[in-house]
Amino acid sequence: MAFYILIDKISETEREAFFRFYDTAYPDEVGELRLNKVTEAIEMTKPSRDAFFNRAAIKVARHFRDGSLPESTCWAS
Repeated sequence: MAFYILIDKISETEREAFFRFYDTAYPDEVGELRLNKVTEAIEMTKPSRDAFFNRAAIKVARHFRDGSLPESTCWAS
């Protein structure tokens, strides 16, 4: 199964960042996640499919480890 998940930053502070995400095949299934910048923990704050959340979380974690959190990004596979 192919995924194209759009990920947009909602807000960011010194300690955390919030993102919304959805697969373009399911635009009505928008989820949200929170990145704790201190612990690097990521949690889903608005439910969506786990498959979408897992991919969005991996992409956000990679950006964070690379030193930047863009306003928008995506997961394509």
